[in-house]
Amino acid sequence: MYSFVDAAMVIGYITLMFIIGIVIYKRGRNYDEYFIAGRKFSPFFIVITLAAGISSATMAVATLGFEVGMSGAWFFISLGIGAWILLFTIAGRLRALAQYSLTDIFEMRYGPAARAVIAILGTLAYTILLSIGFVGGGYVLQSVFNIDLVPAMLIIAVPFITYTALGGLWASAVTNIVKFFILVAGVIVLIPAGINSAGGWNALTAVLPPGSFNLFSPDALIMAFGFFWVLTLSMWVAADIYQLVFSTKNIRTAKIGLGVAGLLIIVLGLMAAFIGLSARVSFPNINPNDAMTTLATTLGPGLRGLVFVALLAGSAIAVVMYQLVAATLLVRGVWPKTKVSMNRVRLLSAGIGVVGLIFATQGASIESLTLWTFRIIIPASFVPTLAAFYWKRVTTTGALASSILGAATSGLWTWLVLPKLSINMQSVLEPAFIGVIISLIALVVGSYMSPAPPEEKWQLFMPKKEDVTEVKV
Repeated sequence: MYSFVDAAMVIGYITLMFIIGIVIYKRGRNYDEYFIAGRKFSPFFIVITLAAGISSATMAVATLGFEVGMSGAWFFISLGIGAWILLFTIAGRLRALAQYSLTDIFEMRYGPAARAVIAILGTLAYTILLSIGFVGGGYVLQSVFNIDLVPAMLIIAVPFITYTALGGLWASAVTNIVKFFILVAGVIVLIPAGINSAGGWNALTAVLPPGSFNLFSPDALIMAFGFFWVLTLSMWVAADIYQLVFSTKNIRTAKIGLGVAGLLIIVLGLMAAFIGLSARVSFPNINPNDAMTTLATTLGPGLRGLVFVALLAGSAIAVVMYQLVAATLLVRGVWPKTKVSMNRVRLLSAGIGVVGLIFATQGASIESLTLWTFRIIIPASFVPTLAAFYWKRVTTTGALASSILGAATSGLWTWLVLPKLSINMQSVLEPAFIGVIISLIALVVGSYMSPAPPEEKWQLFMPKKEDVTEVKV
């Protein structure tokens, strides 16, 4: 089914990324360069790196497009909107704090106990999230080389875990930029392929159910509501986004990155959903997870290889980006005041990659792994993070109660309640939504039951506009 050219392109891509990552290793030899690229990211770097991080879920959006039509694009639209909300709210103040990670924000505002809680929950969440890269990449290699899924995962795990552990944010960013452009090229190729495979535009639209292109149908808006609580809020307080914001040269660069990346994410989401939708017309009986790979089989040698490389690139982005973020949360959570030795940092990063690989082998889908991540981190971090920037009265007790009870409620709701609900009610009563409500209640009650914090705990988070300057670490 696949030619030597296709297989050679995939092997060549993996080899090239490994070589680039190892070469970039030299730029990650000290603490600041490893975690935040020495705060040297230009607008181009931040735009593409931000967009690339989200694009790792492109296959999941195509799956949704196959299942529910263009409304599946809300997965990425919600994330793009979240980037814009962050841009117009706290992005400037966030960058002015000039820290490393979300754990540092909790340390500054709420103290070491809150930092430890968010470090544990955040490391777990992002370790699960990086596993989607192994799952997606494994599907691609399984299709190309006709091998079992676990060995396919191992093939991509070794090089990507290795160069990320060695090179840090620079290795992640440079390789992810290359991967992003390859991914976009592959997605562009699949759009006309989907139309042609269906027999042309008229044939495609004639077969599809009514409302397949409607982004604002009642069912689509219910889905958008559920995604708001899981995805839009995640962009507002996501540890990976914060780390990239901290890596920028200045406040203006951070804001440009968020604005333009938000637009790119939305456009990519619309394209991916359409690909899944078109694959449904030509291959109605396939596994929805195989929408993009199956559509690629309609292409000739070379183009087919490009698409497989593109899909592999999208999956690999998740591995390298989220492995680094999880390592940063762990290191800054456990040793916030210490510049940990680079050898220890690299070993911890590699270990996190291995744990993510273990998660990936448990048989979960890309979509479920993504949702599990956000159902942990959103209820744990959203309310206390926003309160840090907007409510002077919030206390350490309130933040701890908010994080612990919010995450616990969301997890229990996912296990015990969600499976018993209808599809629409699962979106309406999304576990992250329930968790955020409990988190808010816990924060308010806990804060009023404890003494008000001193002014120095909140003055850096709520300065006057003319006082927004970078804080020296």
